[in-house]
Formats: sequence, C-alpha cells, structure tokens
Amino acid sequence: MSFEVGLMPVLWALLGSVRIFVMMIAGPLFSHPALSMRIRMMSAVMVAWVAAPVGAPALQATQWDVGTLAGAVVVEVMIGLVIGIGSGLVFAGFLQLGEFVAIQGGLGAARSLDPTSGASSVAIGTAFNTFAMLIFLIIGGHHELLRGAVASFETLPIGGDLPNAGVYREIAALGSIVWELAFQLAAPITVAIFVQNMATGVLARAMPQLNLLLVNLPLHVGMMLLFVGLGATEFVHAFKDVLETWPSRVFAVLVESGVGG
Repeated sequence: MSFEVGLMPVLWALLGSVRIFVMMIAGPLFSHPALSMRIRMMSAVMVAWVAAPVGAPALQATQWDVGTLAGAVVVEVMIGLVIGIGSGLVFAGFLQLGEFVAIQGGLGAARSLDPTSGASSVAIGTAFNTFAMLIFLIIGGHHELLRGAVASFETLPIGGDLPNAGVYREIAALGSIVWELAFQLAAPITVAIFVQNMATGVLARAMPQLNLLLVNLPLHVGMMLLFVGLGATEFVHAFKDVLETWPSRVFAVLVESGVGG
C-alpha cells in the first residue's frame, strides 16, 4: 500500500511558519523569554499547517527553484516583521507612560531589567507593561493576533510580492500611539505634581528654614503613588480600550494597503 502526499501544503506550511515565527519573535507576548525558541517554532509550524489547505493551490502555478524559494522566505520575513513590530508599538507606549510617570514622580533612577525587551527600564514602566500584557491575555488579544496573522495569508499570499511602501509608512505612522497614549495617561499625574511643586514653592518662601530638597522628593513619590493608585481602574479601562482595537488596526493597514507591484 502506498500513499501520495501533496508537496504544496508542506511548502505552504514551511513558508507560512516563517511569517508566524518572525511575528512571534518581534511581536508582543509571544516574544517573552518565558517561551522557548522550540515552543515558538513548533507553534508557528502548527498554525501555518492548519492554514495550509487554504492557500496551497495558489502555489502550484509558481515555478519553484532556489531563487524563488529564497525570495519567498525574504517576503515572509518582512511581512512577519511588519505584523510583529506594528503589534508591539502599543506596548512601547505603556513603557513610555512609565518613563513619564517615573520622571515626574522622582523615581526615574529606580530602574530594573525588563525581561520582555532585555533593556533597562523604570520599575513602574515594567509594571504598566506587565498589567497591559495581562489585560491583553484576558481580552483574548493573542487569539486576535494569531487569527489576523492567518488571515493575512489571503491578503498577502505566500509566493507573492513584498508589501508596498504604503504599508511601511502606515505602520510607522501607528508609532504615534507611543506618545499619544503616554501623554494622555500621564497628563493628570503631571498636572498634579506641577500643582504640588507650586504649593511647595510657596511654602518654602513662607518658611525659609524649610529644606525644600528633603521635602519635595518624598512628596513627589507620594503624589505619584497616590494618583496611580486612585486611577488604577481608569488605567485598566484605558489599557483595555486601546488593546481591544489595536490588532485590528495593524491588520487593517495590511488589508487596505495591499501588495506592491
């Protein structure tokens, strides 16, 4: 008894796994060091293999050789980077929010190693990013990310061209969320600490014997922690509102911009 296995689904799964794997390395959540490289590779192959029957027939019209295969791999890497980097921009906004709050609150020197990026960041920024990741998991954002990556095979099929330049410009434009999110959420704390600075300055003028340096830093830290605690619910809702729509915004760029020619 013999069996014949079509090679097109296998080729689709292997090439598609490149896109998913690069997305997992560059994107949020899946790039966390807690997930080993082996798990990412296996997950990428499994996701691509599930989607194999959808696009395998489109590959049969292509004459495959070493050059064509290498070009297809490059295209898959670029698409995976676009999806991963675009999806991770919003989490950079949470880290930037932590930077603003920490500097205003006098905790700019309290830094720790961020396990997700491998870079040094302020402790409160790492806390914001961790809460954002938790919310992302709770609302099923990782499922939306995988579903969007699979759906991208229809918009940007394997063996096709690179995304046109408009895709890269639109993804870069989404980077404005980093500053927009950080400024909006840090504004109340910034204003409160500014008012506290003015009040402390007036108090120092009325009481020259008061050591302003010894008083101001604890007040900054206390005000920052107080407002973060009081606004914790609002922070959670703001994070949720942004994260719920972010994957769809990234994939909308791919769908609307199409492929280059």
